[in-house]
Amino acid sequence: MEKRGSPFVDLLVTLSLQIFILAGSAQAQNVSFITHRDYGVGDAPASVAVGDFNRDGIQDLAVANTDSSNVSVLLGNGDGTFQAAVNFDVGLDNFPFSVAVGDFNGDGIQDLAVANNDLGTGNVSVLLGNGDGTFQPAVEFSAGVFANSVAVGDFNGDGVQDLAVASGDFVWVLLGDGGGTFQVAVNFGAGSVPVSVAVGDFNGDGIQDLTVANRGDFIKPGNVSVLLGNGDGTFQAAVNFDAGDEPVSVGVGDFNGDGVQDLAVAGFFDRVSVLLGNGDGTFQAAVNFDVGLEPVSVAVGDFNGDGLQDLAVANNFEDIINGSNVSVLINNTQ
Repeated sequence: MEKRGSPFVDLLVTLSLQIFILAGSAQAQNVSFITHRDYGVGDAPASVAVGDFNRDGIQDLAVANTDSSNVSVLLGNGDGTFQAAVNFDVGLDNFPFSVAVGDFNGDGIQDLAVANNDLGTGNVSVLLGNGDGTFQPAVEFSAGVFANSVAVGDFNGDGVQDLAVASGDFVWVLLGDGGGTFQVAVNFGAGSVPVSVAVGDFNGDGIQDLTVANRGDFIKPGNVSVLLGNGDGTFQAAVNFDAGDEPVSVGVGDFNGDGVQDLAVAGFFDRVSVLLGNGDGTFQAAVNFDVGLEPVSVAVGDFNGDGLQDLAVANNFEDIINGSNVSVLINNTQ
């Protein structure tokens, strides 16, 4: 998979966001934001995560910077502003594509896991937090090749956080030992060119499952894989569901309020696909909703406080006139 010039590297290069409100055929609802404020980070930021890294009750940011092989940490001031970024290396010649937050050694302090899309030797860097907003030197764990995405879960039910990494043509699972280190990664087949992984419980058995957005290639089409967990850190064979052309990001939510987890999949060709869950680990046919140009990332939240989960989609295409944008789709499920 090509690193430079891909939509993932360019995702956060332009931080000036024009917000579009889309709600299918329903009337748009009012959403407003104050003028953006930009903060310097490393080179080619590709992923951002939220945590509280100095334990002051204020949310902070961690940003994976692909071309500078580091993670920028911006401590929050509590008023919506952030301190200047402090950078932490993730390893020489690594290309960090994705960052996730967890507590990997059980000390109550938030740590970072970073998926590195290094040429031929993809890995995950784990940076244990010191509790004051700084981090210990990165320790690398092998995770296939071209690691694109990392997610945190407890896949064997031992109360210790584990990692799932989309890399190569697999999702790699690294079980945590509770001390901040991980067992040797075990891979489970997904689709072609997996680029995004998320955690959910899709059959309601209380065991965490995985879903993977597979971008596809010239030989195999893109789709979304669902791997049901066995509860011991292993997973059943992937079942693939059609999610349009070139799926690049997957999010988990309950969009019709039936208590069953659903999938939202951003496809690179200007749409987000919603697959409603049946509650047994299978999903209904995708329903597509138009968004901006070249969407590359989808997130789930309730943006208007009505108790329904909405979608935000980052669109990679930078229009000369309007700039880059994020599409917000307000849920109007009856």
